[in-house]
Amino acid sequence: MKLRTPPPERRRVTVARPDGSTFETLKTVEFAPEAVPPRDWDVISTRAGVGLVLALTAVAVAWSTWSIGSLLHGGLGFLAATVFDLSWATCLILEWKARYDPDKRAFPRALGWALLVVTMGAIFWHGAPDWRMATVGALTSAIAKVLWLGIMKHIERELSQQDRDDLADRLSKAHVRQAVALVDRQTLRVDAHTEALRRSLEGARPTVLELSASTQDTDRAELASAGEQFAEQLTQAEPRLSRVEPVAQVTASVQAAPAEPELSPSEPHPPFGFSAASAQRVQRTEAVTELLRAEPGLTGAQVAERLGVSLASGKRYLADARKEVQS
Repeated sequence: MKLRTPPPERRRVTVARPDGSTFETLKTVEFAPEAVPPRDWDVISTRAGVGLVLALTAVAVAWSTWSIGSLLHGGLGFLAATVFDLSWATCLILEWKARYDPDKRAFPRALGWALLVVTMGAIFWHGAPDWRMATVGALTSAIAKVLWLGIMKHIERELSQQDRDDLADRLSKAHVRQAVALVDRQTLRVDAHTEALRRSLEGARPTVLELSASTQDTDRAELASAGEQFAEQLTQAEPRLSRVEPVAQVTASVQAAPAEPELSPSEPHPPFGFSAASAQRVQRTEAVTELLRAEPGLTGAQVAERLGVSLASGKRYLADARKEVQS
């Protein structure tokens, strides 16, 4: 067995003093001899063969590019010529990647041969006046292709049907994990975008809450105003109901109360419900209408101050008055 001694290295080590303190210094570290594995001549020969075929392929590509480029009158024709050689070279790469799957390997192999025939035909056409140059030039690409076919035959790994099924199952599960990873990444991206959008909208939420709060305050103010008017109406209509009386006294008072006069047919019946409040609202609306005609720039706050009502009621009276003025 062949041994090899690695070269020494200088490393920074920590040294302890007698008093217990430490310091760092450079020290040469030597290594023990280690066994050297024997050379793998199989791998070396394969690499050498691939290198030689690559060199011959480069010569074939250069020759075919010059031939086809000259056939296409040079210039951009040389760029188009590279398509012929690089196309079947790409098929060689795909064939090598599918070395464990004969079904997937069949397509790039057939396509590579078809592209090689087209390339050889173009090279032969370019050298057609001289059949020797045409034949040798076309065979250059064919030899490179055949050499690659030999390399592929050596690299290919023939598997039994059971091993193929096992490999296909492993690849299928690996592809599923890859697809799940891609879907998870897209899901995380969508969730992050949704979270960012939600946070951006939270900046406008206080405005919405303020508007909602103001609406609730307005509704409460209107309800409070209506409740006060209703309480005032009940107090004016029946002051005796403000205190608790025995049932007999209430019955006697109701029997002793004079009958209400009937309304004449010409007089309209008051509407059911807040009749007094409705009349008061009509009166205040008419008053605001007169003020609005005199002062077109009247605001809800001014109306509320002059009528002695809440701001919400003042705005409502002002809106009704504007409708009356516009009509």
